[in-house]
Amino acid sequence: MNPVVWKIVSGVLLLCVLVQQYGAQTSFVRLRAAAPSKQESHKEAHRTATSWTFDPARDRDNHGLTTKQCDAAFPELYHQIEFSLDHWKGTKIKSDNIKLLGGNDGGVRFLIHDQQLRIIETRGLHREDFRHRIIAVAQQILRAITAAEAANEPLPDIEFTVIVDDKPYLHKDPSAALWSFAKQQANKIHDSIWLIPDFHFFGAPPEAENFHLMQTRARQHDAPLEDKIPKVVWRGVEWTNQNLRKPLLEVTAGKPWADVEAMKWKDPNSVISMDEFCKYRYVVNTEGRSWSARLTHLLNCDSLVLGHDVEWVAHYYHLFDTLNNCVRVERDWSDLESTIAYYDENLDEAQKIANRTKEMFRDRYTTPAATACYWRKLMRAWSTVAFEPKVIDETKKGTIRLRGISFEEFIVHDNTRDYPYRAKAG
Repeated sequence: MNPVVWKIVSGVLLLCVLVQQYGAQTSFVRLRAAAPSKQESHKEAHRTATSWTFDPARDRDNHGLTTKQCDAAFPELYHQIEFSLDHWKGTKIKSDNIKLLGGNDGGVRFLIHDQQLRIIETRGLHREDFRHRIIAVAQQILRAITAAEAANEPLPDIEFTVIVDDKPYLHKDPSAALWSFAKQQANKIHDSIWLIPDFHFFGAPPEAENFHLMQTRARQHDAPLEDKIPKVVWRGVEWTNQNLRKPLLEVTAGKPWADVEAMKWKDPNSVISMDEFCKYRYVVNTEGRSWSARLTHLLNCDSLVLGHDVEWVAHYYHLFDTLNNCVRVERDWSDLESTIAYYDENLDEAQKIANRTKEMFRDRYTTPAATACYWRKLMRAWSTVAFEPKVIDETKKGTIRLRGISFEEFIVHDNTRDYPYRAKAG
C-alpha cells in the first residue's frame, strides 16, 4: 500500500478508536454544560481554585466544594481545628480517649469506614431532644462523606465520639478527646475538645427548620436599619442562665426601645419565629446553659448584633471582631440603653457594622458550604493524630462482622433505644 494512503487510513482508524473510547465522557460533559442553572453552578464551583472565587449567591449551599476551593473560600474558618491539632501534637489519640464518659447523658460514637457511616454506641436516645440532635449530627456527617466522594476526595477511616448535650463532661480528664458543640474557654480541661458545627446547622424543628431555609427566610426581611423596627429584641427562657438573663429582663422592662420577654412555650404570644427577629434593628445574644445556638440564627439577619463577653465558644466564634462585625455590651447589661441610644443617633456607623456582619457570617462563614468544608477538614485533621479504628468484630460464635450498625439501619429501624441493643434480642 502506498505510504501516504497508509498514513491516512491509520489516522482514520485511530480517530475511530478515540471516539469509541471517550465519546460517552464528551457527551456527558456537554450534557452538564446544557443542564439547568443549578447544575451550571455546580460545574462552575468545581473549577480550580486559581480561576474560581466564592460567590455567595451561587455557592453558599454547595456541599461539594473541593479542598482547594474550601481553603480559598474560607481561609479563616479552621482556627479551632488548628488549635486542636496543636494541642494533640505528639500525642496519639487512643480508643480509650473517646469513651462516652459517665455524666454525658447524650452522645454517639461513630465509625467511618470505606466511606460508610456506622454507629458504634449511643446514649440518650430515650430523650427526644437528644435523639433529634444525634440524627442531625449524623446527617451532617453523612453529607460530608457524600460531598467528599463527589469531589473525588474520599475521607479516611476514623472513629470518634460526639457529645450532643449543651455541656460536655470530662471529669477532670485532660485525655478525653471528645467532639462537642461548645467548650468553656477558661477551662483548660476543655482544651482537649474538638469543636463541631452544632445541630442547628442541619435543622432543629420545630424551633428552626433546615438551615438553608432559615437563611432564605431571613433574607426576606433584609432592609436598611433605618427601616427596621427601632428596638432591641430578645426571647429566651430565663432559667437556663438566670445570672445573665434576669438582669436583661430587668434592664429592658417597660422600655420603649426594647421588645424583650421571657419565653413560655405554652404561651404562643411570647414566642417569635427565628426569621421574625430580622425585622428588628437590634438583636441581642445571651449564653444559655453553655453557648446559645440562637446566635447562629441571629447572624442570618442583617440587623446589628449585640452581645456580651462569652464563657463558651463555638467553632466560628473566633471570627467576631468588636465594632467591626458586632457590638459588645456588658454582661450585666448596664450599658445596653446607652448603646442603643448611641447607634440610633449614628445609624450610618451601625449600618456599616451590620453589613460587615452579614458579609462575614451569613454570606460566607456560616453558609452550608462553609459548614461542609469545616466537617471534612476536621475529619482529615483528626485522622492525622488519632488511632486507626478497628473495623471488624468477632462474635462469641466465631462469626466475623463489621462493628456497630450502619447509619441506614439506625435511621430506619430503631433509634429510640440506645445501641448496642442486639444483646437484648436473645
